Amino acid sequence: MKLDRNSLLTAAAIVLVLYVVSLVVGLPAWAAVVLTVVLLVLLAVVWKQPDEPRPVVTKQAPPPSVVLPDPEPVFSGPPSRTVSDVRLPSASPDFQFSFSAVVQWSTVLSGSRHADLGAVAVDALLERARSLTARQQVTEESLNQHRLAAILGEPALDEKGQVRSWATDVRLRLPDADQKHLQHLAALHRREQTTLLERRMEQDKRAYLKDDVFATPGSAAVWWLVNHPGEVETALGLLDTLAELSAAANDLPARRTAAEEIERQRPTRAELAFSTAIEELSDAGSDPAGASSAEADGSSPTATAEQRPVPRQRTDDQSDRHETGPARSKLNGSGPEDGTYREQFFTE
Repeated sequence: MKLDRNSLLTAAAIVLVLYVVSLVVGLPAWAAVVLTVVLLVLLAVVWKQPDEPRPVVTKQAPPPSVVLPDPEPVFSGPPSRTVSDVRLPSASPDFQFSFSAVVQWSTVLSGSRHADLGAVAVDALLERARSLTARQQVTEESLNQHRLAAILGEPALDEKGQVRSWATDVRLRLPDADQKHLQHLAALHRREQTTLLERRMEQDKRAYLKDDVFATPGSAAVWWLVNHPGEVETALGLLDTLAELSAAANDLPARRTAAEEIERQRPTRAELAFSTAIEELSDAGSDPAGASSAEADGSSPTATAEQRPVPRQRTDDQSDRHETGPARSKLNGSGPEDGTYREQFFTE
């Protein structure tokens, strides 16, 4: 370690002070010398200790020069105007679209110049949009918007060739009121289709029952057996019911039962002969001469005739019973008051 000037001056000052103190105190000379040597040794030991490393101060290199890139050229976009909520016609006369877009345009050098080229560009683009939406259905709202954005995004000249216009951020929708009305109409249309389909199914079922199942009593019986296989005895008991159903389905009078047919059978040969005799007797009674001769003889064609029941035709409101015609001929020597016998015979 190197002793600098300040260190040497400090050691000399200490030696001088110790010498002066030894003289003042009256110490022997050798004691002052020993004390001085000890102090100098201590100072030497302290000075020999290594000093703390001092930071090395280095000169900072100048920062490298930053080369900035050339600024990108700034291009000004084409002029634009925003149109919003413009009503455009649709394929349905009762509905209109709401159109919104950003209209951009560029001028054309040739030709005359308009005072407001933006208005010319907007008018030209709206005319293009109108011609497109007039053929579009209101039910295809989302599809119409994408199609319109694709077509209007292509630049096109106006009629006079002054500007070339196109559109961005195209929006096409139906107003809320029209959207609700359209949904209501769609619900009504679906309900109508459902009603027509149900009615058609009912008509087909009725035609099947009338023209096929109940066309004849036999077809009705076969239909019942198909739906109830093996129940032949039950089918036999339902023949009359199926026959009535078949007659009702074909607008025919109700079929008569076997008992009614027996009751309404044709008159027998004996009944026809008896009816003929009564008619001849009635004709003879209408002639006075014939009546007198008949009384003189004391005989009458009906002297031996007995009252005979004659079946009468049963009407719908009468019960099942037989009525007999009156038989007033008796062997009393006189005929009826009107001279005729009236009998009613009912045949089918």
